[in-house]
Amino acid sequence: MLLGSDAQSAKKDRRSPPREGSSIMHGTLAIAPLTTGPVRQFVDVLGESDETETALRVAVQLTVNLSFAEILGRLLFSPGPILMTEELDSVDAEEYVRVRLWFALTDTDLVTADGFAEMAMDIYAGRRASNLLPFVLRLGPIITHTFGVTSPQPLTVAPAPAYTEAHIGLGGMRS
Repeated sequence: MLLGSDAQSAKKDRRSPPREGSSIMHGTLAIAPLTTGPVRQFVDVLGESDETETALRVAVQLTVNLSFAEILGRLLFSPGPILMTEELDSVDAEEYVRVRLWFALTDTDLVTADGFAEMAMDIYAGRRASNLLPFVLRLGPIITHTFGVTSPQPLTVAPAPAYTEAHIGLGGMRS
């Protein structure tokens, strides 16, 4: 990040070394410009038609580079629409995954998403017991096929035990 008058000189050469006594914070920023579309009216923030929205809006596209863990974490834990088991079994499973990821990207900040990725990989690798394991093991191959990312080897032992109403009635699911 550039501070003060050094911002102008850095525009000329993004890789120029800092001058003696300059106010540059050392670090490298990967600059990926935003892409913008036409200005539109009568659309909501997601681009859907809405006659009550009178503000002018511009479509903005941002490139985001996600790993398998980041995709899995967002799909499992981001608020908003969730994936259902029936959708994973559908011929449209990849489309369901794309739509849910789109919502998750717009609804989850980066710090939270990092935590989601870590929790998801703990489940996927068997480091954390969860009743989500069978779902996660079904979702993993769909993510790799849909987005072309590679995944680590998933847990290969038997899935978590099914919980009965007796378990749930005792204050939650316990193993």
